[in-house]
Amino acid sequence: MDSTQPESELLGEEEDVDNEENISFPRDIITVEHSFGYDCKKLFNLVLVDSDTLVFGSGNFLNYFSISRQEISFQETVYGCGVGFITKNEHPDYTDLFTVGENGPKPTIFIYEYPSLNVRVKLLNAAKTCFTAGSYNKTGELFASQAGYPDFVITIWRWEQVEVVLRAKSFQSDILFVHFSEYNPILLCSSGLSHIKFWKMAHTFTGLKLKGDLGRFGKTDFSDIYAMYMLPDENVISGSDWGNMLLWQAGLIKFEICRKGRKPCHTKPITRITMKNGEVTTVGMDGYVRVWYWETVDLADPPEDDLFVEIDPIYEFKIADVELRCMQKIHPFDESDFTHYAQDGNGGIWFCDINTYDVPQKPRKLYSCIGGRVLTAQMSPVSPHFLCMSESGKLFVYQYEEQRLILEKQFPAEGVDVLWLDTQISVKGTEIVAAFKDGILRQLYLDLSGERPTMTRVRAFKAHTSPITGLTVNRTSKLLLTGSADKSIFIYKLGRDANQLVDMHPVGFVQFAAIPNCFYWHELAPTVVLVGCKSGELYEYNIRTEVTQEETHLSYNITEESRMRSTKFASIKSRIRREINRENIKKRKERKRERKMNEVEKLKKANPGLQIDMESALADSEPDEEEEPLHIPAVPNAIIWMRYTVRDTIWVSMAGYDAGYIYELEFGAPEPSYATIIADGDDMEIHSYCIIDDFIIFGLVNGRIRINRINPENFTDLSEYRVYPMHDGLKGTIPKIDISFNGEHLLSVGYDGNVFLHKWSGQKIVRNKRRDNLPPLPSEVRQIEDIDVEAPSLEQEKINAELRRQQEAAEAHDRDVLTKIGLLQNVYFDIIRQNDELPPGLRAKDTDLLLDERITRQIRDELQAELDDVREDLAYDLEFAQVGHTKLYNHFLKDLVQIPFTVNPLRAKIPGVSTFRLQALGEEHEQIKKDIEERLKLEHDMGLYREDRVAEQPEVLHDLVEDERSDESIGEPPPEFFFFGRDPKSIEPRFSKKMMRLLNRYRKRQLYEVRRIFDWDKLERQKPDPNRNHPDDDAQIEDAKRNMGDFKLKIGADYEPKSEETLTQKYIEIVECREQYFEMVDAFNQLVVDLRERKAELEQFISAKRSRLETIHSYLPEPDRLPLEPIQQTDMDLEYPELNLIENHAPGCGVEINDILTLDHTVDQVIKQKIPLRSMTNISLYSMHALDVPELHEYCAFTMLQISRLEKSLPNAELTEELLKLPPISDPAYFESNADNEAPYMMETRHRWLRHLLVEQAAIRLEVDEEVQQFDKALAKLQVRRFHVKLDAEFMTAYMNSLNQELYILRDSEEIETQLLLNAKTAMSTRNELQVVINTTNRQLDELRRNIDKLGEQITAVQVLFSTTVKGHKFFDFLRRIFKKKWRPPKVARGDDESSSTSSSSSSSSEDAQADNKSVDSLDMTTIRLDEATCPLGLDRSIYELAFAMRSERHELERNVRDLQRDVETKRREIAEMQIRMKFHEEVYQREKNALLQFRRNRQQEVNKVHISAILRMDQLQHFYEGTDYRDLSKAILFDADMLVELRRRADQLSDETLATKRWHRINFIHLRRMNTDIKFMRFEITRLEEEIRQAMMKKFGIIVNLDELEEEVLRRYIFDLETNAEDELMALEKELLEKQKELSRCEEELVLETQNNTEKVNVMTVLREEKNILCTLLDIQNRNYEKWSNPKVLNLSYDIEKLRGIEKSLLEQIECLEREICALRLKSKPLQINNEFELDPNAPPVVTSEIMPNDDPIVCPAILNVDAYMLPPMPDEFIMDRVQTIVQKSFNRFFGKNTTPENVRKFAQRSSLYLCQAAYSFQGRYTDRIAECITEHLQTIVPKKYFIHISGEELRKLFNEVVAVFDYERSDVNTEELISGIFDHAKDSLCAHIHLGDAEVVNRTHFIVAHMFKELVEVLPLEEFQSDETLRMIVDVLEREPMVDPRAISVEQLIKSTLQHAQENLLDGITAVPVRKLGSSIQRDLIKRRQYKQPSCESPMSVRIATKKPGHGTGLPF
Repeated sequence: MDSTQPESELLGEEEDVDNEENISFPRDIITVEHSFGYDCKKLFNLVLVDSDTLVFGSGNFLNYFSISRQEISFQETVYGCGVGFITKNEHPDYTDLFTVGENGPKPTIFIYEYPSLNVRVKLLNAAKTCFTAGSYNKTGELFASQAGYPDFVITIWRWEQVEVVLRAKSFQSDILFVHFSEYNPILLCSSGLSHIKFWKMAHTFTGLKLKGDLGRFGKTDFSDIYAMYMLPDENVISGSDWGNMLLWQAGLIKFEICRKGRKPCHTKPITRITMKNGEVTTVGMDGYVRVWYWETVDLADPPEDDLFVEIDPIYEFKIADVELRCMQKIHPFDESDFTHYAQDGNGGIWFCDINTYDVPQKPRKLYSCIGGRVLTAQMSPVSPHFLCMSESGKLFVYQYEEQRLILEKQFPAEGVDVLWLDTQISVKGTEIVAAFKDGILRQLYLDLSGERPTMTRVRAFKAHTSPITGLTVNRTSKLLLTGSADKSIFIYKLGRDANQLVDMHPVGFVQFAAIPNCFYWHELAPTVVLVGCKSGELYEYNIRTEVTQEETHLSYNITEESRMRSTKFASIKSRIRREINRENIKKRKERKRERKMNEVEKLKKANPGLQIDMESALADSEPDEEEEPLHIPAVPNAIIWMRYTVRDTIWVSMAGYDAGYIYELEFGAPEPSYATIIADGDDMEIHSYCIIDDFIIFGLVNGRIRINRINPENFTDLSEYRVYPMHDGLKGTIPKIDISFNGEHLLSVGYDGNVFLHKWSGQKIVRNKRRDNLPPLPSEVRQIEDIDVEAPSLEQEKINAELRRQQEAAEAHDRDVLTKIGLLQNVYFDIIRQNDELPPGLRAKDTDLLLDERITRQIRDELQAELDDVREDLAYDLEFAQVGHTKLYNHFLKDLVQIPFTVNPLRAKIPGVSTFRLQALGEEHEQIKKDIEERLKLEHDMGLYREDRVAEQPEVLHDLVEDERSDESIGEPPPEFFFFGRDPKSIEPRFSKKMMRLLNRYRKRQLYEVRRIFDWDKLERQKPDPNRNHPDDDAQIEDAKRNMGDFKLKIGADYEPKSEETLTQKYIEIVECREQYFEMVDAFNQLVVDLRERKAELEQFISAKRSRLETIHSYLPEPDRLPLEPIQQTDMDLEYPELNLIENHAPGCGVEINDILTLDHTVDQVIKQKIPLRSMTNISLYSMHALDVPELHEYCAFTMLQISRLEKSLPNAELTEELLKLPPISDPAYFESNADNEAPYMMETRHRWLRHLLVEQAAIRLEVDEEVQQFDKALAKLQVRRFHVKLDAEFMTAYMNSLNQELYILRDSEEIETQLLLNAKTAMSTRNELQVVINTTNRQLDELRRNIDKLGEQITAVQVLFSTTVKGHKFFDFLRRIFKKKWRPPKVARGDDESSSTSSSSSSSSEDAQADNKSVDSLDMTTIRLDEATCPLGLDRSIYELAFAMRSERHELERNVRDLQRDVETKRREIAEMQIRMKFHEEVYQREKNALLQFRRNRQQEVNKVHISAILRMDQLQHFYEGTDYRDLSKAILFDADMLVELRRRADQLSDETLATKRWHRINFIHLRRMNTDIKFMRFEITRLEEEIRQAMMKKFGIIVNLDELEEEVLRRYIFDLETNAEDELMALEKELLEKQKELSRCEEELVLETQNNTEKVNVMTVLREEKNILCTLLDIQNRNYEKWSNPKVLNLSYDIEKLRGIEKSLLEQIECLEREICALRLKSKPLQINNEFELDPNAPPVVTSEIMPNDDPIVCPAILNVDAYMLPPMPDEFIMDRVQTIVQKSFNRFFGKNTTPENVRKFAQRSSLYLCQAAYSFQGRYTDRIAECITEHLQTIVPKKYFIHISGEELRKLFNEVVAVFDYERSDVNTEELISGIFDHAKDSLCAHIHLGDAEVVNRTHFIVAHMFKELVEVLPLEEFQSDETLRMIVDVLEREPMVDPRAISVEQLIKSTLQHAQENLLDGITAVPVRKLGSSIQRDLIKRRQYKQPSCESPMSVRIATKKPGHGTGLPF
């Protein structure tokens, strides 16, 4: 690169172009005049804002199209980066609004009002760069916006409040459509490229969440989804790429919908799906609108292996040859209107009518434009016209002054480029040249002379075999070039023909090494052209125009290397960026050094004598940044355009990575010599440019037009520019910018389909004069035929001509060779004829005539090739046969258990027995059973039918609610008034023994009377009601009424179907029946198989016997031979059909070419030879063991005995006679031969041997006959059994058919029944819940009434206590006046405070006056009134205060009574309201129940229509009517005999029960008479005893007295005397107590002052230590740095850098921990924030920032909440760790202690405690949802998920708060003494709770309190503090203050036992018996020392209950 390049070019730092003062041309130098199109390829880019206006996005503008006026107005977007989506709120309340999502750096959603176009709502921060879709819900309240790349976030808005409801990440690719469910407001879907996602707005423990489930395509191919619709059952219909509909259920494809014959629903993707009245309407890009009847799909049940549903549409509308991408209903709220406006992706807007009730209107096109990309455009050189070419190959001609489209011309190929020839060559000015991807160049003539313009094809050339890539004409319009993908350019010479039209003459082509992409002609040399290629190559070629015909005779290739120069672009962009980055770093470091220098100067001025090391102070502590490696694109980028510069260099604009700069190339240079950066255009491709005077206009890839003023001194200075957003920012690349003939207009086209006409206000360049009358096409010129795509190119025609010439020459040569071969053949045939004439011995063989082995090899190869061809030809037939065989086998035989066969008898004349055709149950049956189990589990979990059984008796409401608990507590004894309101415990120690016995006797008697009353009341309550039956008897009677005797028939109207008759139960019945059928038939088939095997064995046995018999017959004479009885031959096809399935021949039969090459054998002979022959050559004689064969011995005997001489065997008589004639064996003649040469012994042996053979023959025949007969008998029995099996099988088949029919009925009704059942269950639950509330309220009302009664009793008791206390007192009337003063509630102040106070004082004064009139002192007869405010002389102060206290107590009780009465009235009103609601819910429940019952009855009626076959015997029939015709059984009833027997058995049981009841009645009657007699005797005894008591009283006292009153009077007088003597002593003690309290206050103040001073000193010391540590650390660091700098070492820097980075990271982590700890110690009560994280308002809406930062990291959990936090330095206080571990261990034991072992609980608690300690140590603020998610996420890595699921979010929150509270406790000023006091109060409260609950186990209350305190102390205190003396002192002090605590009642062993049990239950492993025993014994010992006890009486003081103790007096417990 040139080093002289300006610094701004290298560093990329240009001037600020935003400053308007630096720009010399105005902003309005270019203005938009009209838009001639819109992005019709964009989905849903059409919105109907009213019935006459359509809105669509066009680049950076919103176009408003008036349908009636056919006019377009447009509005520029706010940010100028294009439109992401346009939509409309379809709710009737928002019809005047439409929504636009704008793209850009700050994407924003604007909701406009129409027609004012005012922005009503602006939604921000919903995307980072762009939007892709938006949609409203049905109610119009919610709006969903979908962001595009890079965030892909879906946001749910409550748009009217500008509030974000939910937000979530959608998918990693573009989302094109969002749809809300019309039936469920919490459901929505999104879809796009290769995905669909189902969303649900769900409530979780952390709030409302948006949960998304991605759809899984499964076996279906992935597809882009443009449209979907959510059904009421939450299933979703979606489209697909191939046009079919997909039905989604639970995130999976349920099945795919297509048309009949597997034709797709649409041939292109579906863009809209709607549903109305059960009809689904789909709109496809194929131009069709089809309506489908959806119920057909709902009822479909395709097989699992072929999930397709075939259905034909009920209506079909063909709009046109359009690409429907959006449809807008014209009248959306008119149900009778079916007209729509449709967006045509091919360019335009259509009106269409899809009326299904009437004849629809014909579609018509309302607006036409270019569809898809606009590749290029040309403006007319002589008229106000321009033409555009689309990527589809269509040309559009516009008249831009009239702003209308005048011509459309479609070509058969995709377009590439077009030229409107200039007037230099085109005289008429209307000639066009267009290039297409089919390689054809077409010359066109545009005729604009008439009303209807036409375009005529004048010439066409196909010079390329690949697509054309570019088209250009030189500056003199003499040469035309076309570039092609075949890496060549073709040159045409332009001229004029006879009609003055442009004549194009092909010259030739030039071949390059790359694909041409762009061209530029030299300004001076008209034949020199620059060619820029797609792979970065740049060529300069000087075209030779004079080419002769001879040079192109064979080829058009005129390439000359000498005329070509080339270079290749090398990427330098990464180097430029590196230099810019280095310079920025250098400048930043210089600024940093200057700042440090300024700080040093300030420090020197502040400290003149300070010595500063400048090198260290100015050293750069920032590490050097690692530079990015240089990037060179692997695939070179294309050159977009280029041009010559004044420096003899070439300016090029690159694509891809190298974009953003304009480079200058030189031929011969290895890399660009200059690079001009485009300000604000880094990575921005420049696709087009246009130079107008001193302006150069760029068309950018982001759809913007950049106008730069050219600096005449430096053409690379592009700093003065303006940018105009025009086209779409994402896909609005501008490929062409052109200027009009007069220079007034500018035209820009984009890949977004938009064409903008701009008004140019700068200097105008006029190319030609305007022609208003353009000439027509000459009449002599006719349109030529177009060239076929398959036609050869010009070069190929040359090549083909040469090939034809060469072929003709070759054919002539072949003819000469064939002539010579014919002559040689004739000579050969003569030789063969002569050879045949020779004798055979002299003839030559055919093999002898082989001259060369290669000839044989060639013949063999040819035959082998032919054989291969035959096999290849027959391969399809072979495969077809094999496939057919497989299909037939799979259809007929594969699923069978075995192939059916028949076993025939051997001899009997009976038919054979056959097996049944039985299919195996298979995997499908097992899957059905699994499905049944899942259904059963689901029904059990849902509890539908269980609740249904409960609901069968809804009237028994009291069974569903908790019974009211009766008050079983024993009443308290009457109050002891004789203590005068004093504490009995303070008086009883002064009692004498005699008075103490009297008091105890009195209390025992009172307690006995209370218990006796309680027992009597309890006995009375247990007394049965004679007017009511026993509940068990009532239940049995009701059951008998329902179930006994009255059997409801299923056909009856009052029959109630059972809830157990469900679809699942029917499935179970069918499965069981199927299994029974299978087992029965399979068992029979197995018997037949066994019989066949038996037959096979028997045939082998008979064969062996027959072979033996044949051997015997060979030895027997002919007359004696008896063969076996004949048996039937086995039919192999019938008995062994499976053998026919075995293939006996393989394809090809093994025949090879060598076997038939010489034609010695035929093919059949070769096949026979291939059959293997049995051979005996391998058998050895030595291995035969011939001597061991019995047959050899028999044959030898047959030969030696000469058996053949016998003609037949002799009968027995003749044989006996013959043998008797022989001499005896002792005679030598017996062994001598006679004349016939026969010896007697030979004759005898011969006959004996023959007799043996005859016997063996007979035995064989008998044995075979017996076996055959047994087999035939077994077969006959099996045949009979088969009949019965077949009967049962047919019956079971019929029964299964009936069950299936019932199953279909139940399946069709299951969904409705389930819904009705759920409705009934919901109604019942609501009713029961309300009844529970009513019962609870009634109990509360009764409790209130009882409380009122108790308060009344307490008021009476207070009055009686007052009367008995002051009775007989000299100030009785004065005290009574104080006590009787009434309490009235204060009046509500209506005026000012003064008036209210006056009224209240007057009321009180009037009350006092009334009291004065009624109360006068009884002992002072004067009228002097005593003042209540002062205690009169002579009146005891305690009595005076007692009167006021009792009056206050009475007033408090009266206020409580009034409050309770008010609550009673409130409860009554609530009960009345709830009873009204209860009545309503009861009616609802009955209605739902009746609906369910009626539905089941209707279903039962349908089930009753199913016919079931039944087999009955005559003895099972019973006729109840007279007559003899019982054959008509149509009205018979099938009744279970067991039920009838049960009825009779029940009758016998009732008879026995009646007799037993009578016997019990007699026994009870006799017992009653005895009881009456005893009662009379007891009454007599009571009367006698009462008389004796009266006589004893008269004898002792003289009168009848009440012992209770007597003892009370004695105790009252005794206590009065005691209290009178103790008053002086009490006064002295009070005075001493006052002095001690003053001294204690003084000491406490001194202690506080000393503590404050000590704390301040500790704080100062802590701060000094911290500063010292910091300074020491800094000094160490400086010393190490100085040593490092002073002694540098040569080291491996890469290794050291990596090592230092690791050390730096660890040090930073340690510094962070130390800083948190230092801050925590310094602030003490104010802990650190977590990583400086501030608490957010949980109710504030989430804020989404749109700022794009390169290093933005996702939000992560705070470092202190990471799971590795427990690896940080431990906490300073081990007590905190132990306390936290105790809390966590106890909580974990409660959460999942039942699911795992205690060891696991301890292990998980220990690790979790470490983590929670570190998390809570620096925690401050609220427990937010994000912190909860972080803690939950990290705890899951510690605690297994199977245990962690038992911890809810609320429980986790409580656990973490408890851990934080431990740290707060340590930071607070709470001491151990306050902790022990709180534990003691808690123990007292727990004791009171047990007493009120009537816990009889709490007898030793002192021990209860101490044990309760120990249980809490072992949890909260460490073991050392638990055993300390200070803790012992505090516990003893607390217990000593309570007078009722008796240390003698503490049981140390029981205390140890209870404490250890509590520790074991809560996993407190550190607690043992030693510290507990030590502390318990010490407490007991110290308490006994502090208290001096008297000898205990007969009863312990702890057993005394004082009922009159009132709260607020003293510190004792309330009992």
